Amino acid sequence: MNENTNPSKRREWVKNAAIIFLSIMLVLTFFSNTIMNYSLPEVATEYVQSGTITAKVRGTGNITASDPYNVSIEESRVISSVAVKVGDEVKKGDVLFYLEDEESTELLEAEKELNTLILAYQVAVITESMKVGTVSSIENDNTLTLTQKQQKLQNAMAAVDVAQAEYDSATLQVASANKEVGYIGNQVVDTSSEKSAVSNAQKEANNAAQAVANAQANAAKAIEDVTIAKNNVTVKEEELTLANAEIESMQTLKNEVSSYSTTLQNKQSAVDAASTALANAESTLNNAQSDLQRLKDALNQWQNDNPNPANPEDEWKQIEAVQKQEEKVNQISSEHANAKAAFDTAKQDYDSYVSAYPSLQEQYNNMGGDAKLNQLIANAAMKENELEQAKQAVINAENQVAEANKEVANKQNEQSNKTSAVTNAQQALTDKENSNDNTVAKANASNQLLEAQDRQEKAQTALDKAKEDMAEIQKELLAEINLESQNEAIELQMEKIEKLKEKSIGATIDAPVDGVVISLDKASGEKTEPQATLAVVQVAGKGFTLSFSATTEQAKKLSVGDMAELQNAWYYDDVKATLASIKPDPDDPAQKKLLTFNVEGDVQAGQSLSLSVGQRSSEYELVVPNSAIREDNNGKFILIVESKSSPLGNRYIATRVDVEVLASDDTHTAISAGLYGYEYVITTATKPVEAGKQVRLTD
Repeated sequence: MNENTNPSKRREWVKNAAIIFLSIMLVLTFFSNTIMNYSLPEVATEYVQSGTITAKVRGTGNITASDPYNVSIEESRVISSVAVKVGDEVKKGDVLFYLEDEESTELLEAEKELNTLILAYQVAVITESMKVGTVSSIENDNTLTLTQKQQKLQNAMAAVDVAQAEYDSATLQVASANKEVGYIGNQVVDTSSEKSAVSNAQKEANNAAQAVANAQANAAKAIEDVTIAKNNVTVKEEELTLANAEIESMQTLKNEVSSYSTTLQNKQSAVDAASTALANAESTLNNAQSDLQRLKDALNQWQNDNPNPANPEDEWKQIEAVQKQEEKVNQISSEHANAKAAFDTAKQDYDSYVSAYPSLQEQYNNMGGDAKLNQLIANAAMKENELEQAKQAVINAENQVAEANKEVANKQNEQSNKTSAVTNAQQALTDKENSNDNTVAKANASNQLLEAQDRQEKAQTALDKAKEDMAEIQKELLAEINLESQNEAIELQMEKIEKLKEKSIGATIDAPVDGVVISLDKASGEKTEPQATLAVVQVAGKGFTLSFSATTEQAKKLSVGDMAELQNAWYYDDVKATLASIKPDPDDPAQKKLLTFNVEGDVQAGQSLSLSVGQRSSEYELVVPNSAIREDNNGKFILIVESKSSPLGNRYIATRVDVEVLASDDTHTAISAGLYGYEYVITTATKPVEAGKQVRLTD
């Protein structure tokens, strides 16, 4: 029988397997807690208990002057020397900087602007055709006051009103006379058609007269435009003349410089030639003198050797040779003297001529040199172009005058025709009126109508003249006001130039207030810029400020007026800091506030200080370590440990508790929550902890 099929053996194997399985399960049951603990996060805990919170906000910032005075000037000048150092105490009026004596850029610009104003003033005088007496009165400040100008204009307006009243009266008289003529005609015969013809003809004649007046006005305006265009041509010609004159002046000076250079080279050549001739003459003279000395030495030696010569002619021959050589030396000496005189003359001529060259060249360079000359030539070309345009404008304006005069002639012909039509219609009316018995009355009425019409025409002429006079007065007054303004601007500019000239020599930059120099932005040799800060002075009696950022939550715990404490306070001598303002931080206005403190005591601008500021200590019922506070999308919370019993021992579960933060300091936070106190709150963990999960406590 097979051993494996034995029932007793099979039961034994099943029993052993069951015993082994139950043993393993028993072991796992008893040690399951220990095994599981190795996989759980280990947490550290502390009690939730009452305590004291001192809410402090800490920060570091740099000291800045609360109300510094920036020293600057309105000119561009070179600093000669600096009279103070950073940290020096100064009094108002003490010298801070010495400036070099020179014309400032502003002075040069002011003089350039003055030339521009004068040119504009002269152009205005010519353009407006101002009278000499008017210009003289303006320049001597002897002009009409504004009230006098207004009165002059009002007088012209009153003259217009008087002429208008006369014209209106004459118009009424014409209407009345027309009515009378019609009334008399109705008493005798029906002349309505003739009167209608006269009226229509008169209207057409009046329209024609108005058309003539309009055409004449257009012609007058065209003539005025021609005058203005011609004046503009005159101005452009003068500008071109001035430009050409300046070019000619610079070109002449440039030619003089060039000519002088050429002449200078010629004179240098003459000096060189004279120097060569002098050197040759000196060499010849030296050779001749050497030969003379040699002959004299030979004669002396011969005479010493032959005190009693047997043949005297030998001695005389040597003496004669010495005499001839002396004559030759004298002649060469004369030539040498002439060569020396010629050299001195050439050198003196060269020296006197060369002394003028630097001044000519400097004068040309000061005028701007070739760059300025080229610019003037370009400007002159532009002026010539403007002159040609102005001349073309005159031609165009004259063509417009011709067209306007042609239009006036046409309108005058039309007026003549319309006037003849009025005469014919009037004659027809007269003929019909003469056919009735009331001839005398009709004649009188007609005469009155003619007189009224004549009066109306004269009134119209006077009214037009008054309006033209008023327009001319307005134009003159406006031109005078404009010229007065330009003259005043010139005077003010001249005063400005005088003030700038006064500042150009011996100028200094002085302290504007009492205080301490906290910075110097310029050194000797550097150039100032208008309105640029040269130095900063902390005004005496003014304090300092310091700022740093804090979170909005931190700022809520502070109040303006809170006193701040200094870190390392023992290092500073009687320094106090007071919270002066709490404002949104420009870098992060939604999340942060900028805390600004007033600082008093022995400090300097730029110094760094660390401060702490906050409320006094307060007691709270529930206080936890800062590390216990957690936050997610639902708000702030803590995790406490709750114990649950099991057959295998206690199990510890992390439980979420939502909290409200009341206050905090560097280590602890006061909270409000549904707690009794003395709960275990999780502060740290070896792994991330989630609410509802099991944890193990630190041993």
